[in-house]
Amino acid sequence: MSEETPSVSLDMLATRLGKAEDELLVALEKRTMAAKYLRDALEGDGNPLSMAIITSLERMALQGQTGNLDELLLRWAVEFQMVMADVGLERVFVTGSEPLRIFDQARSIFGHRVPMSFEKDPRDTLTFCLEQPSTAGVLGWMTQAGSGQWWPALNESRYHDLRIIGGWPVIGGEAPLAAIVSKGPLTRTTTGHSVLMAHDDQHRLKRIFSDLELETSEFARARSLVLFKLSVSLSETDPRLTSARSAGLDGLRVVGTLPDWTEASHGQTGASA
Repeated sequence: MSEETPSVSLDMLATRLGKAEDELLVALEKRTMAAKYLRDALEGDGNPLSMAIITSLERMALQGQTGNLDELLLRWAVEFQMVMADVGLERVFVTGSEPLRIFDQARSIFGHRVPMSFEKDPRDTLTFCLEQPSTAGVLGWMTQAGSGQWWPALNESRYHDLRIIGGWPVIGGEAPLAAIVSKGPLTRTTTGHSVLMAHDDQHRLKRIFSDLELETSEFARARSLVLFKLSVSLSETDPRLTSARSAGLDGLRVVGTLPDWTEASHGQTGASA
């Protein structure tokens, strides 16, 4: 009798665990379906993969402002991979001046289910993302200088279909270390910030957008070219962009969307007036 008791107890525990696992799978399936409904409502005419990544990162950034960060990261490792499987992400290309570090960032974002490859030249990553369907790229954050400064390539006409669709990490008060790139177009989001690029020879960026009642925050400059974000999310055809071009910002266009980060270290607000 006493010899059977541990066996019975173990069976009961195993049964209880199995039931919990079944309930977890049901909950994840419900969550995946609810996420799809939300994506469909927000996607509009945007690229499905890019909009799925954007909406996931925006939701994580919003929850990270008030939620338990350890719990949120644990959920992200499961929930985001299910979203990527649902939208059909097939491959991730990675480029950075510190290969091990940037590859680790890419795995932190996309997990281990999706195949990844490291490309030494950032143009290769951009080209693969442009030419191969259902792919994304992970590159160094845009404020990096020197050989890590890849973003000016987006000004070339061949890369005009690519968009910056996120950064990592997005919670915990850390400045992002990696940028995520995939194909556009993008639609306006409720909490994001549009990323734009323009030629600003006369350093009139802040003044021009101030006249349009929009606040700017610069990431980087390369000669006359400037990469910056706005205080709001705009559609790629917003008439205020036409006004800004007429005011002297040649080549102005939307090149991405980022989540609502509150940390000042992620950009220099109103820089280079």
